[in-house]
Amino acid sequence: MKKKKKNILTFSIFIGLLIFWIFIFLYINPQSIVARLGATSGYTILFLLGVIGGASTFTAPSYFIALTTLSVGGLNPFLLGLAGGLGITIGDTVIFFIGLSAGRKAPEKFKNRLEKMEKRIEKKPKWLINLLVYSYIGFTPLPNEIITISMGLLRHKKRTILTLLLLGNITSGILGALLVHYGINFFNFSN
Repeated sequence: MKKKKKNILTFSIFIGLLIFWIFIFLYINPQSIVARLGATSGYTILFLLGVIGGASTFTAPSYFIALTTLSVGGLNPFLLGLAGGLGITIGDTVIFFIGLSAGRKAPEKFKNRLEKMEKRIEKKPKWLINLLVYSYIGFTPLPNEIITISMGLLRHKKRTILTLLLLGNITSGILGALLVHYGINFFNFSN
């Protein structure tokens, strides 16, 4: 019962912050937020939100809201993607290592299933698996936890998955910032 109350509280706080953020945008435009923060602080804040957002599915929307705000506010989309991508990679790395340790402590029945899945994946070319992981991280709006936990459970090579996480998260951040930046200009939404 306590877990249910905690989940409801977490969800309520998230919804409250989202509503608060929407009301802020009714009265303050993103350019003035960036002007108050300053460019360097904007990149630092996005990095920190990336670290927090990468470690949890529930906090990831705050990262994307900040990325959108800072991009519309005029910050460099490539630097935003780099700062945010580095931050999210740190958070995702924590999740990956949780998956690794969970795989070691899993019940025997679950370990047998993992071994079967691992054998199926080993039959596929490594470049294909790596391309699919990178594509998932870099080009889909789905949570990275799905792939990081899976790769951790399947004991994918640490160096490879961390490299793919970094490249995919930077790609995702840059694409998101560029889409917002050019989308705003294309549709002439800027004030």
